[in-house]
Amino acid sequence: MKTYAMMVLGCKVNDYEATYVRENMNRYFEEVNFKEKADIYLIFTCCVTNTAEAKTRKFIHDARRNNPDSFITAIGCLSQIKSGSEVFNDVDLIIGSDHKDQIVDLILKETKENYVSKEISKDFEHLYIESYAHKSRSFLKIQDGCNQFCSYCIIPYARGRERSADHHKIIEEAKVLSKINQEIVLTGIHTGRYNDGEYDLYHLLKDLCEIEDLKTIRLSSIEITEISDEIIQLMKTNEKLAHHLHIPVQSCDDKILELMNRPYTIEDFKNRVAYIRQEIPDISISTDLIVAFPQEDEVSFERTKKNLKEIAFSFIHVFPYSRKSGTRADSMEGHLDPKIKKARVKAVMDLEKKITADFRKKFIGQNVKVLIERNDDNSSYGYCRQYFYVKIPEILKIGEIYDVSIKEADDEVIGICC
Repeated sequence: MKTYAMMVLGCKVNDYEATYVRENMNRYFEEVNFKEKADIYLIFTCCVTNTAEAKTRKFIHDARRNNPDSFITAIGCLSQIKSGSEVFNDVDLIIGSDHKDQIVDLILKETKENYVSKEISKDFEHLYIESYAHKSRSFLKIQDGCNQFCSYCIIPYARGRERSADHHKIIEEAKVLSKINQEIVLTGIHTGRYNDGEYDLYHLLKDLCEIEDLKTIRLSSIEITEISDEIIQLMKTNEKLAHHLHIPVQSCDDKILELMNRPYTIEDFKNRVAYIRQEIPDISISTDLIVAFPQEDEVSFERTKKNLKEIAFSFIHVFPYSRKSGTRADSMEGHLDPKIKKARVKAVMDLEKKITADFRKKFIGQNVKVLIERNDDNSSYGYCRQYFYVKIPEILKIGEIYDVSIKEADDEVIGICC
């Protein structure tokens, strides 16, 4: 049997799409580690940062070095926006944002072609997955594309305009996946904008909560402007919805938010977060933050730090601004020195340590539900529904959800099964 190897860069949407391809590849080929010699290599690309592009180049080079006669396929966002560039000179098959449902057939036919559509489809390409057995939770893609066009972001050009999966198909797939994993993470490029013409995100969540085998539903990411009162009330009253929202703020300074083309002020953001916490006191709210954006002076950065302290996110994914050709931010004035970028990332990470520690300590003496992901040294580990990592000093079944009482929350959060 011929072998294949897969490398997945980027987001949860890529992970979902790669899982679909893997499920179908396994019908014809045997999977091996990407570092090994394989007959076929598949690389799911990302274009969000220059680092992601550099990694794509490296993995293409590694694949060809591992087996000069191999069939190499590059898939996804970087393929879509740079399919004709020298990045893909050594690639046999190039797939962009469309045609992922055809990948395996094209590989079986050994189709050597730039298969990227210049015009990205306006229809949602549904990729049905029957198992997410290689992980303790399942991802389920419900939406694709973005209409926001933030000034730093290339994704609308790589993924196309917003489109949503039919809610009947989502519910059908969720019922199958819930037989394998008790937790499902709903994901998309702009998840909060889900709308298939009949159902919006609230109505989809409401129906998913009725699936008996499904114990936890988590949203991968959602914008502050898309969290309706209905969603908050459903989360408040239905224990299946995880008390965690990942809400990208990107900057905590109004001047920079305007330059980024973000659709809110920092006061709007803080007021909405306050309402959410009022309704769900134990909720975890995490975020993404870009520092050293063009024209972010010391005053803007100090405002961001001050507002970060006030908002007190449960954790922060902080990134230095990375230039991306084709975006409006790339041509802006006031790009900052890499040393400033590095220093500001460190400043936010230092600030986050205390904020994160204070958040976790609030749970000492409280019970949380933990999905067990791994066992090691007579202990079990997993994320609770508020999405912080918990250690339980006994061996528990991987993939199961347990009620756990938090006993300690310093560098490590330790809980005891109730």
